[in-house]
This record gives sequence, C-alpha cells and structure tokens, in this order.
Amino acid sequence: MSKAAEGGKLKKNLFTLFLLVVSGAMVYSLPYFRSYYYDTFLIEFGLNDVQMGALGSAYGSFAVIAYFLGGFCADRWPARKLLTLSLVLTGGLGLILLLRPGYWGLFAIHAIWGITSILTFWNALIKALRSIASSEEQGRVFGLFEGGRGVTNMVQSALILALFGVVSKKVNAGAGLNTVIIVYSVINIALGLLIFFFYKEEEFKRDKKALINVPELKRVIRMPETWLNTLIIFCSYAMCCSYFYITPYATEVFGATAIIGAAAGYFSQFVRPVGCFISGFAADKIGASKVCAISFCVMIVSMIGIICTPGKMSLIWIVIISLAGVYASMYACQSMHFAIMEEAEYPIELTGTATAILTPLGYSAEAIAPLIAGYCLQTWTGEKGYKVFFIILTVVAVVGLIANLIWLARTKEKRQMLHAKK
Repeated sequence: MSKAAEGGKLKKNLFTLFLLVVSGAMVYSLPYFRSYYYDTFLIEFGLNDVQMGALGSAYGSFAVIAYFLGGFCADRWPARKLLTLSLVLTGGLGLILLLRPGYWGLFAIHAIWGITSILTFWNALIKALRSIASSEEQGRVFGLFEGGRGVTNMVQSALILALFGVVSKKVNAGAGLNTVIIVYSVINIALGLLIFFFYKEEEFKRDKKALINVPELKRVIRMPETWLNTLIIFCSYAMCCSYFYITPYATEVFGATAIIGAAAGYFSQFVRPVGCFISGFAADKIGASKVCAISFCVMIVSMIGIICTPGKMSLIWIVIISLAGVYASMYACQSMHFAIMEEAEYPIELTGTATAILTPLGYSAEAIAPLIAGYCLQTWTGEKGYKVFFIILTVVAVVGLIANLIWLARTKEKRQMLHAKK
C-alpha cells in the first residue's frame, strides 16, 4: 500500500469507527444499567441487596476469565462475526428481562453477559480498531475511540434517564424500566447488524486447528514489551478505578457540599473526551508512548497537589484544578493503552493473543484497587486514610512512569521508523 493510501486509511473508515465507538459504549449498557436504576430494579425483580451484589459478581467473575480467552478468540475468528454475535446476543438477553426471570435467571443472564460483552467482544474490538487505521494513525483511532465512548455515555445516559422519567411519570416505574431495557436491547441488536453489513474486515491468516496458538503465545510472553505494556495499563487504570474516592475526600476534609462533591465526580465525564481527543491527535505527532509518559507526569503532579493542599474550603479550587489534571491524564493514558502496541513488534494478526495477556492482568487493577482503598479507610479514619490511599496511587503512577520510560528506550528504533513514515 502506498504512503498516501495508508495515511488516509482511517478517513475511509470513519463510519466503521463510529459504529465501533458506539458499540464499545452501548454493549455495557445492559450489564450495568441496574446500578443506575438500583431501587426500581430491586423492586421490579424482587431482589435484595445481597442478590443485587451477586449479579455484579457473576458478571465480573466471568469477565476476568473472558478477558484472557477472548484474545485467542479474536485471532481465531473474524472480528466482524464476533462483534455481531456479541451485540445481538447481549441485546437478546436484555429482552428476556422483560419476562421478569427469577433470581437465578438473572444470575445466568449476567454471567452470560460476561461472555458476550468480553469474551467475544473486547479483544475483537481492539483488533478491529487497529485494523481500520494505518500505523501512523493508531494514537488517533484509540483517542477518538475512548473520547467517543465518553461522549456516547454522556448523551445516552441523559436521554435514557429522561425517557425513564417521562414513562415512569405517565405510567409507572416498572414501565419506565421496561422502556430502558427495550431501548438498550434494540440498540445493541441494531449495532450488531450494522457492523455485520458495513464493517469490511481485512483477511488475516488464522490457525483453524486450536483455539490457543501456543507458539504465538510463547512469542508474546517472551517479549519484554508485553510486560511493560501490562504494567503501564495496570498503573494508569488503577487511577481510573479510584478517582471517585476524591469526591468523599473533598466533602469530608474540605467541607464541600454534597452538590459540589457530585459535580466533581461528574466533571470527569466532561474532561474525558477532551483528554482522549487531544491525546489521540498528539500521539500521531509525537508518539503514543510519549503521550503516556506526559500523562503520568501530569497525574503524579496533580495527585501531589491534592495530597498536599490543606483542608480548607478556601483552597478547594486547588483540588478542583488538580482533579482536572487527574481526569485528563488518566483518560489520556487509558486511550493509549493499545495504541502503543504499534511501537512494538505486534502485527495485527497477533493482537488477540497479545491482549489476552494485557487485558486481564492490566485491568486486574479494578479488583485490587478497591480492596486497598477499603483497607486504608478502615485502618486510618478520616483524612489520613484517604491520604494514605492517594499516596499509594501516586507511587503506582510513578511505577507506571518508570515502565513507560523503559518502554521508550526499548522501542526507540521502531518509533523512529514510524516517525519517518509521517
């Protein structure tokens, strides 16, 4: 492919990118919507709080396994078929909720959602995103993807909530919940069909004999870049899983009102698209790993700002500015998690095998960070507990920066080659 043709690859696939962005947000609407309509969901399905928590555990437990096996599925079968299957099945299971299945039926549905939204979806999605952009556009495509997911979630959550409110008021809360279920389910099924008909996938050589290609897996495991990438993902995602602890810290230590605290939390969703879009285009200019390194630096400085600011309401503005830095940097870094793969020796056809290692280990921060936070807050009450946890997060970010700097040193030659193409 010529340089000109290769350089314009993403532009030719903008509609496909749009479908992948919206799908990447909406496929998780059904597994998580119960949290946003918690009380109504409890009443309509006759559950208690313990059972409600068990539904989340069912989904999360299957998701952890699915992150690993999903990588091999992505290299074994076409992404177009996997994405279509995932979205249609996710939507179809959603429609079953209209029948008000009992607790064990709900448990099974949430467990299967852990398969349809992760096993056959996430790794295939990463592979599809890599394939629709040239090697010089990887930062841009992942920046647009993560930022676009943020915008999609902002828009859809506001519209669906308004729809729920209108139907609940005119009919009842049960009808409102049914409306939410129907809309989310139909959208998922429609997206699956659109991807099937409009995503033109490149053909790659696939091993049809075994799900796990052992030689390819060994090749990926032996690459130091695999473990550096995993560490970068883990250290930045730890912040993504923990930033909401800053809200109760602001209300408890600085005396901020509940409204200001909630606003500080929602503020993250407005900063997310900005951070992702800027980082995506910057990555195509200076390199994805350099954007990650800058993001870690901003993250560290911002956390130090939060930790060191005295707990006076008159100084809350410093915390707000520092929060903006945390939000922008953590989402900028998140959008580069898989864009930096282009700087190592990962061909497109090995994307699934590589992400089979990167995603379960990197995203394990989601299981570890809350446990550490809980321990800190229980061991040290009040301000000290929060600060100890924030110091731990800052140290983790420093570790991520170190891994990032080692990555820059190891991939210098490949990055120079990529820069020469631009």
